[in-house]
Amino acid sequence: MQDSNISVKWLIHAFLIGLSINACFSILTISQITFSLFPFFTLYFATSRFYQLYISEADNEASVRPAWAAFFIGLFSYAAFIGALHPELGSNFISITITLILAIWLMYKMMFGDKHYPA
Repeated sequence: MQDSNISVKWLIHAFLIGLSINACFSILTISQITFSLFPFFTLYFATSRFYQLYISEADNEASVRPAWAAFFIGLFSYAAFIGALHPELGSNFISITITLILAIWLMYKMMFGDKHYPA
């Protein structure tokens, strides 16, 4: 196995940003979900901390694609969670499928990283 240079802090904050963006959007658009300020606070604090990490670790290009994957995992996993809580809103098959595909890809990247073979 290869040691990957992927920053776990980037992944956690990107996941939280995706989760809180979808929570904020769901609170504002779906009437079955009660209003709360906590997703807005979470979005603010996660984005500000992620920006600080991005500035301090600007040379960490190995974490960019996995961070986008973690962002979309958070986004689609909250959509799947809401679909499971409120089945009258519709199917959550697409969001579960996208979440699983991205989670498998992210797990592969975390375990094996990028293979660079010498010429």
